[in-house]
Amino acid sequence: MKKFFLFAAVAISTTGFAQKVTSKLTFQKGQKFEVVTETKKTSSQEVMGQSMESSVNSTMSEIYDVQDVTSSGAAIEHKVKRLMFTGEGMGQSQSFDSEKADDRKGEMGQLLDKKLLKNKYTLMLDASGKVTSVKSDDDNPQGKAEEEDGMAALMSQQMGINMVLPKAGDNSAFKILPDREVGVGESWSDTASADGAKVNKVFKVAGITDAEILIDFTADTKVEKTMQIMGTDATITATDKATGKVVIDRKTGIMKTITSSSKTEGNVEAQGMTIPITAETTTTTTVKGM
Repeated sequence: MKKFFLFAAVAISTTGFAQKVTSKLTFQKGQKFEVVTETKKTSSQEVMGQSMESSVNSTMSEIYDVQDVTSSGAAIEHKVKRLMFTGEGMGQSQSFDSEKADDRKGEMGQLLDKKLLKNKYTLMLDASGKVTSVKSDDDNPQGKAEEEDGMAALMSQQMGINMVLPKAGDNSAFKILPDREVGVGESWSDTASADGAKVNKVFKVAGITDAEILIDFTADTKVEKTMQIMGTDATITATDKATGKVVIDRKTGIMKTITSSSKTEGNVEAQGMTIPITAETTTTTTVKGM
């Protein structure tokens, strides 16, 4: 009897490890997803021997509308539904809500309206979720004003949100798994570069159930870029180390949640000054069907 239960336990455990999953995604035409990203960031800057603390909390809601589905992939329209944030630093507080008309009329609101809220485009994805092409709306303002691009990039870095237009070859928000079958304990890496940042992520399958795929990951980011800020060239160099977890719906292959925490160290050089910066960030992304 003992031998029977021992054999059964071993059989059950090895069956779990033998399960394999693929990267194929299952979309349906007319399907809509709301992707909500919540970010909490605290940072410190050393300016002329004084330490200045600041904090930013932001929530961004994006809508992905599945326009068409074929055997080779899907066409998905993307737009930002809402952005909210609060910030404190240098004795001042600031807040923004894209659904408030007065907030969008201000200088910062107008910039966010141009660079984020009107950043509408359609993605063509292959069956695994990789971007094959991008079609921007005619009034999409991305890349049309260098000064505004620099300010928008700085704001997106502070708020922990992405304002960069995707390009062919990028992984979409839905692509996590590699282009091969993987099982529990197996790992893979993914590298990407955009807007002066190079990211190397290492993923590992932590578990597979009937309903979900559980993944752990680490991410190392190096930033080296120069941007125009208020008519001045500013050079930013930084390193960022993050750890996180991903939960994927096993039936569709579509991400359900991503959670991560990271630490950043770097410098900003402008007008002959070097400003050391450190930051800690926690991010939670949730995908909901609409």
